[in-house]
Amino acid sequence: MSVGDVTENVIDPAHVQISHDGTLGKRENAQPSEMEVIENSSQGIRGRLRGINKPNQPWTQLEFIASNFVNYKYSIPQRGVIGGVAFYSIPLGKGRCRIFVRNYSSFKTWKLKLTPRWLDHMFRNKILEEDMSLVIGQKAQIERLGQSLKEVFLPLKTCDTFVLEYYKWLDKFGSSLPYYQGYSTCKNIDSSDENSSTPMLLDRFSQHTRLCSSCSRANLVTNQVKQSFVVVAIALAALAILTETWIQVVAVSASLGAVGLAVAAEKLKTHFERPYTRQ
Repeated sequence: MSVGDVTENVIDPAHVQISHDGTLGKRENAQPSEMEVIENSSQGIRGRLRGINKPNQPWTQLEFIASNFVNYKYSIPQRGVIGGVAFYSIPLGKGRCRIFVRNYSSFKTWKLKLTPRWLDHMFRNKILEEDMSLVIGQKAQIERLGQSLKEVFLPLKTCDTFVLEYYKWLDKFGSSLPYYQGYSTCKNIDSSDENSSTPMLLDRFSQHTRLCSSCSRANLVTNQVKQSFVVVAIALAALAILTETWIQVVAVSASLGAVGLAVAAEKLKTHFERPYTRQ
């Protein structure tokens, strides 16, 4: 995905309950939102939002700082809690970027403190992959139509306000960017580009694991653990064949347990290598 694709996706809070059903949100919690744009200038966009069904809840603040930083801020006054999530993307070429995400808050739970870095990355990869297929498919359809977003986009005030504002920001201030798709204008967006017909390599290993010290190390250790359990299972099976009575029963049971652990390690290992797919 390009920087523009990432920004458009994260500046759209309404998609969370649908696209990330079961991870970050729930479909039954999807609802119209009250969205207000406070500023749209060359510096970026500032706004706020809250659910229409909960008009008394605090506003969530949204800030887009040109040209590739998005920040959400929330607060829970009755608990004295403030926090948010920030997204920063670095362009690597046409249709490619590197994404940095940081969650922050005025408190840390024991769960956050004890979560290994590689496990946190595994969850974040899943979130990203839930978005990628939708964004890429949507972009491909727009390119096939060969029309501006103004002709094909049907924005809703209760969920697309910030997305539309971002596209219009690109129309006003995007001329200095190397690539962009605005609401009625675009730059260097060519559906005949050879990259548009090339399937995107979507696998965690090449896009993340091999580049991340924590995940590459965890992947290596998991593979070593799997191989160790396989060796143990074979050795215990051999012991069961060569012995009798209660030792044989214990050896068989232990061998089956080692096989189970090897299978579990292999299943964990696949999460470092393969993309998340919807069932």
